[in-house]
Amino acid sequence: MAANTVSLKLLVESTSQRVLFAEAGKDFVDFLFNILSFPVGTVIWLLKKQEMVGCLGNLYDSLETMNYTYIQPTANKDTLLKPITSINAANVPPLLPTTESSKSIEIYRCDNSYSSRSCGLYVSYDSKSICPSCNKNVKQIATVVNPEKKDSSTDEGGYVKGGVKLLKVSLQSKAVLTDAFLEKKAGESDASNSSGLHSIVI
Repeated sequence: MAANTVSLKLLVESTSQRVLFAEAGKDFVDFLFNILSFPVGTVIWLLKKQEMVGCLGNLYDSLETMNYTYIQPTANKDTLLKPITSINAANVPPLLPTTESSKSIEIYRCDNSYSSRSCGLYVSYDSKSICPSCNKNVKQIATVVNPEKKDSSTDEGGYVKGGVKLLKVSLQSKAVLTDAFLEKKAGESDASNSSGLHSIVI
């Protein structure tokens, strides 16, 4: 179960205000690895509220405001703006909000699926597909049953604002931990020594 917060210990050099070393648990490491599984559209969508700068943000805005006149009838902007991806560990990466698409995906099954048990095994996202069992069209719209949404007050999962901030800084800086955490936390040291080093627990 994902926790709402994670603990991160930073060893900071006081004079240069630089993070030299970080110690974190499995939750934080899982968060970092899950960032690698994101498509670019999802990353930009998560950072959009924080005014992401640069060409990718401009490209995202252009697609978002593009009139449907210029888009093929079978295309859906949300597949690029808010892509749905499968993540092996969990449906929602730890420490980040969900990125639900505004339009549901249609799934089709074989027209013969009621009379043939083997045809019921095949589904497709394309209504022009052919059933490998009976060679009929896979064009019958299937009913997709979504899992029940949990009430946010009872949901064990969650995200921290620091998770999105860390994601944003990782796209803009090579000194990610220093830029993400030291601007607020530099005065909150819990241990220091004469060598000019102090540690911070976040």
